[in-house]
Amino acid sequence: MAKHQTTDPEIAARRARVATMRGTMTNRAMAAALGVGESTVRRDLAALDAERAAVTPPPPPAPAAAPRHDAPPRRRLELEVDDALADALRTLVAAVPGARHDLANYRAAARAAIRSVADTIREEQRHAAAMAAPTGRDHRRARVAP
Repeated sequence: MAKHQTTDPEIAARRARVATMRGTMTNRAMAAALGVGESTVRRDLAALDAERAAVTPPPPPAPAAAPRHDAPPRRRLELEVDDALADALRTLVAAVPGARHDLANYRAAARAAIRSVADTIREEQRHAAAMAAPTGRDHRRARVAP
């Protein structure tokens, strides 16, 4: 028995539905609503992006702004992403409804995770310092003569 091949009008109709659902639903939810696999939705989204890029001319390059003399120099950090770190980044991005799995969102997730952990550590350090600071009161019990 031959496998049913999707015709071009069917693909176009499905992509039109994917385009309307984009940004309001996750890839998994779109796939469930359309009755197709999540990989099909990802392919449709990639095709829509490619069509948009082919139609839309790239914006002209922005003129190079002179660096401000008072601006701090930019620092750059490169990470070797192993499988465990890549899985953690995918988990963080997947936690945001409608977020796409692309480099910009992975970068944003990594920055947010670093800041969140640093904020937690700073708060813990402030709390420990406040508990260790003298209050100026003598906590020893005064002896009362009977």
